[in-house]
Amino acid sequence: MKRSRISAGLIVAAVLAAATVALLPPLVLGIGILWFIAPPLGLLAAAAILLRKNSLLMVAAILAVLAVSIVGVLHPMRLSPSQERKLTATGYFLKGQIFAIQGDYARALAAYEHSERAGLEHPWVAVQRAYCHNFLGRSENAYEIFARLMRDTLLGSLDVVHLNYALSAMKSGNYKQGERAFWQALSYNFQPGYCYYQLGVCYRLSNDQIKAEEMMTNAHRLGYDRSQCSSILGAIAESRRDYARAEEFYRRALRENPENLTVYVKLGSLLYREGRVSDARETLLEGVRISEWIPLNFRVYAMLLNNLGFVYAEEGQLAKAIPAFKQAIRVDPAFMDSYDNLAHLYIENKRFSDAVIVLRRALEVDPSYRPARRVLDQLFAVPEAGQPQ
Repeated sequence: MKRSRISAGLIVAAVLAAATVALLPPLVLGIGILWFIAPPLGLLAAAAILLRKNSLLMVAAILAVLAVSIVGVLHPMRLSPSQERKLTATGYFLKGQIFAIQGDYARALAAYEHSERAGLEHPWVAVQRAYCHNFLGRSENAYEIFARLMRDTLLGSLDVVHLNYALSAMKSGNYKQGERAFWQALSYNFQPGYCYYQLGVCYRLSNDQIKAEEMMTNAHRLGYDRSQCSSILGAIAESRRDYARAEEFYRRALRENPENLTVYVKLGSLLYREGRVSDARETLLEGVRISEWIPLNFRVYAMLLNNLGFVYAEEGQLAKAIPAFKQAIRVDPAFMDSYDNLAHLYIENKRFSDAVIVLRRALEVDPSYRPARRVLDQLFAVPEAGQPQ
């Protein structure tokens, strides 16, 4: 019978396994008795690998874990105060990472700050804190941290730090610094599609539509979020009253991503303003249908329903317009346009008591909402109009 040949790779694996099991536990833990336990287990693991006996290898691994656990309990490690501080700081940092993965950025930020106070002074902890500030909408705090990292550490050469510095500068209102940082990132070839997109957003905010269009076109050509780029290009064309080109961009955006719900809102509004009411209705209905089977963006869903209600009202379909506005309010109670539109629809149809109920509910959600207060004052100021007393 032909004997199976032991390869060089198998010998190397056996030697590494033996060395790991035999030497690592006593060296790391510093417990003398492990020198009498670990080496035999290391030899057992090596023999299991050479003999290709998985069950024997598993036995060796289990015995090694048990030996380390039992000896660790009988001879607990003595940590110095410095080691305890480092262990505590590392624990806080790992806790912060877990919270960040869960999306709980407030608790993640608190954990990162605890880790720094406990002595974990590493620039990457500051990066994590800055991320949390950005997610919590505190762009100025994030900008200060990223600016310091860019200036005082070697992390400034990393594209992730550079790009986040540029973005936090934009979001905190430091547009010039953000613009320069993104152009510098382009010179380093740091994610050019993303850079062009953010520059396009910047130029739109500064009302330089020509540059914004150029940047968005570059980003689209490089394949960065093409549907969103097309959507913004459509908005730029619409701002110039080039409605045919705007419609072309919006429809391209939907071909590139049929689940980009904001585009249905934009296209529906454009078609309505052009007097193409039935086309607007079909576009908005399609957006509503898609909203029902993908993860919801409640504000956009409410906008779709609100605009659909507006179109139904224009068509005289009161029985469909009212439920659409009511559903928009249920989906996003903080979207105040739906209250306005529903109240005015009630007023136009002499249902003043219903209008009052809607407007009062709007003020319960936002007591400072002036349009609702103004309409309520107008309703109660003219008794002969037929409104409730």
